[in-house]
Amino acid sequence: MYTQYLGQYLLNKKLISADQLCELLAQEDAARVKLGVLAINSGFMTAKQVEEIHELQRTMDRRFGEIATGKGYLTIQQLNDLLSLQDSRHLGLSQAIVDKGYLTLAQLETALKQFKEDTQLTDAELKIIQSGDVDRIVPLFLDFPENDCPQFYSDYVALLLKNIVRFLNERPVLSRPEPLLSKPANGWLISQQAVGLYTISTGLILSDLVLLDIANRFSQESLSHVNDLAKDSICEFLNLNNGLFLINLSDKGFEFDLQPQTLSQTYDIPVTGYRIPIDLSCGRIELVFSIDDN
Repeated sequence: MYTQYLGQYLLNKKLISADQLCELLAQEDAARVKLGVLAINSGFMTAKQVEEIHELQRTMDRRFGEIATGKGYLTIQQLNDLLSLQDSRHLGLSQAIVDKGYLTLAQLETALKQFKEDTQLTDAELKIIQSGDVDRIVPLFLDFPENDCPQFYSDYVALLLKNIVRFLNERPVLSRPEPLLSKPANGWLISQQAVGLYTISTGLILSDLVLLDIANRFSQESLSHVNDLAKDSICEFLNLNNGLFLINLSDKGFEFDLQPQTLSQTYDIPVTGYRIPIDLSCGRIELVFSIDDN
C-alpha cells in the first residue's frame, strides 16, 4: 500500500503523469529493488554517492556494497540491513521510476524526502504503511473524538478498503477526513442507513466515470454508460460492504437493521459527520459517514 501512497503523491506533485503511474504500478512487482535505491530511501547514502558507486562499477568488478563500505558510505551493519530489505516490495515503484528514467536518482531522493515531510509520517508510521496492514494503516489517517465512536469509523473504513481490493481489484489510497458540509456536492451519492443503538449513515460520492468503472469491476460486465445495471451494481457494492460491517458489529453485540440504498444526483449531505477521500486509479470517491444517537 506504500507504493499507492507514494505514487499518488508523485502524481499530485506532477512529477509523473497518470499514464506513467498506471504503467509503473503494473510493473513494480517485476522491478528488482537495487541497493542504491534502498540506501537513498533509508537515508544511508545520497543520490550523488550512489551515482559515484555506479560509475566506479564501470571500471572495477566489485559489488555495490563492497565499494560503498570501502568508501565509508555504508557500515557493514547498514549494508546487512539493506540486503535484508532487497526482497521487500514496497520500494518497487521507486526502482521502476528510476529504471524507466522518469526521475533521476537525485530527483527521487528529493521526492522521497519531501514525501516524508509533507505527509508528516514518522519512520514508525511509514513502516506500518509499508507493511500493508489495513487495520493498522487506517488509524494513522483517522483521528476522531471519543464521542464520535472512533472504533466504528476505523472499522468501517478498514473494511471498505479491503472490499475495494477484494471485489474491485483496486489499490485504494486513503486521505485524511474532512468535516461534512451542509451544501450539496457534485456527482452521484449512493447512500444507506443502518438503524439500531445509533443511526449509521454511509454514502459514496462519485462521478459518472468512477461510478461506471466501479460498476464494471463489481458486475464484471462491459458497461459503456451509466444505466440501470450500473446503478444497481454500485448500490449492491455498498450494500455488500454494509452487510459485512453489520455482521462484524453483531459479533460484538451490536444489532442494526439495514435500510434500502438510495442513489441520486440531487441531494444534500448531512451537516454532521465526515467526508473521507479515497483515490482509485479511475478517480476519487468520497466516503460520507455519520453516526447519530437514537
